Amino acid sequence: MKMPRTTFARSLSSGLLGVLSRTCLVAAPIVLASTAMVACADENDPKTWVKRLDDPAQRAPAIKRLDEMFNAAMGSESNNREAPKVKAVVDDSIEALAKTYTAGGLDEKTRKDLIKLIADMGDPRAAPAFAKAFKDYEPGKNDDDVKFAAQGSSRLSNSGKLTDQPLIDALWDCFAKFQPSKAKSINLVKDLQSAVKTVKHPSWGPKAVALLNAPVTDPKNPDQGMDQLQFWQLTAVQLIGDTKFTAGVGPLVKVLMTPTKRDLTFPVRLALHKMPKEAEPELIKALKGEGDYQKLAEAYPEKAYLPLIAEPLAYISRPSGLTAIQEALTTADTDQNRTILATYLTYFPTDPKNVKAYTDAYAKIAPNAAIPLMGGANGHAILAGTAANFFDPSLTEWILKEVASAKGEAADAMPASGLPAAIKLMTVEQAKAVGDAVNKIPGQAIEKDMFKSASAVLDKCKKDAACYLGVLDTPVPSAPPAAKMGHVKAVWMAVELHPDDTRTKLLERVEKVKDGSVRLAILEGIDTLSPKGDAAIADKLEKLVETERAAGNAAGTDEMYRIALKLRSRVP
Repeated sequence: MKMPRTTFARSLSSGLLGVLSRTCLVAAPIVLASTAMVACADENDPKTWVKRLDDPAQRAPAIKRLDEMFNAAMGSESNNREAPKVKAVVDDSIEALAKTYTAGGLDEKTRKDLIKLIADMGDPRAAPAFAKAFKDYEPGKNDDDVKFAAQGSSRLSNSGKLTDQPLIDALWDCFAKFQPSKAKSINLVKDLQSAVKTVKHPSWGPKAVALLNAPVTDPKNPDQGMDQLQFWQLTAVQLIGDTKFTAGVGPLVKVLMTPTKRDLTFPVRLALHKMPKEAEPELIKALKGEGDYQKLAEAYPEKAYLPLIAEPLAYISRPSGLTAIQEALTTADTDQNRTILATYLTYFPTDPKNVKAYTDAYAKIAPNAAIPLMGGANGHAILAGTAANFFDPSLTEWILKEVASAKGEAADAMPASGLPAAIKLMTVEQAKAVGDAVNKIPGQAIEKDMFKSASAVLDKCKKDAACYLGVLDTPVPSAPPAAKMGHVKAVWMAVELHPDDTRTKLLERVEKVKDGSVRLAILEGIDTLSPKGDAAIADKLEKLVETERAAGNAAGTDEMYRIALKLRSRVP
């Protein structure tokens, strides 16, 4: 039977329109019998695919295509999210993508692909999607969603675009209930912890203190060690320090006096160093076992908390802290406490009173005392070695005398520790006496090569500070290790002679000198020549730390950062 002409036209029109609504098969408009023109959807326009997000049958292909468009734009723009081509894709799609995620009802694969794309885009309009991922977290069910949401939140924070308070709150709430001991992915743990440390929102200060105050009954228990110490409380310590939340100073000090939280000692020290003026008085009270710290001090065996409290005081390196450590030394009743407290005196500016407190402490220590916290090393040998950090050549003769008179176990330990210190400190007039002591060591001792290297520099420059600084402009020998002593010696002599411009000249060489041991010597020299601190030098050192870490050269930057903090905290 013949179909009527009008029915055939309607049928043809309906069929073609259906095909064209799904995909464009022709480039030119098709003229139907009714002469109507059907426009072709632009498959290269993100908006075309955004419209398909509402259709469950087309949603997954749409997400895949938008992902391809975004990555193609990123690839053509050197991964610059601010490039117009990239922003165009994001602007056309991000709100619809985030809305699709928050609406829910997605299968697992589609949901993961979607949140990953949203996170990669790094746009603040994604905040509701990230917040939903954090709020919906259930171990083993949406781990990847939380991982990508954490990555996206970090990306927003690093670009200064994270301002959405509901997302900030959701991130913290997820972190506070998250247990690494039950997680199946180490990447999820790292990304979530990294996000919290990257965002470090000021509103989290009180919450961080609450986490830090939680008891740790058994640090050797894998779950407690991982969840409490290495995840929640470590992150809380870093947040308090990074945000300079001064109400957290007291809780941080209490951590130092809590044996079960011993693993947090170093990050706590750093956090306190970032708030020196607020931390110092609390640390002094703790060192004396006063106020809120009395019960903690009384419960700590053998007053072993003393070195733990003195260490951040030494790093802060302000006058009141020095006085407190000197006073603690006079009443210290174990060789271990005497030895460690005395080493912290070298962190402060050199003056005769400080040096005397050091040698007085040495005299109270048993000659063959082994110090457990320092690997069982001999107490006298430890102090003979660290005496070099005073940059005071008057200690050279004292070191030589103690090395020569040492007996028993100390006789074996003293030369290896004391003589390198004497080599660093010796003046032209003292060189022969040091050489004689070094030559008494039997065999091919490394101290002999150290002396040879240092003596060559000493003979060349005598008392010319500029000459010693010039040595630092020459290549540092890569081998043998003892050959570096010539450059180290050059630093010591430049500091001991200290013309007015020595500190500036040393600072100029920090960036140029890449050898770790020589650079450390330069930093210690700058520290010694800055008894009242220097904010400008601290700024330069911190900038160099950022530059080198960004370039992947993180080795040695921790010590540089420590010196920068010390120079900043000393400023009156």
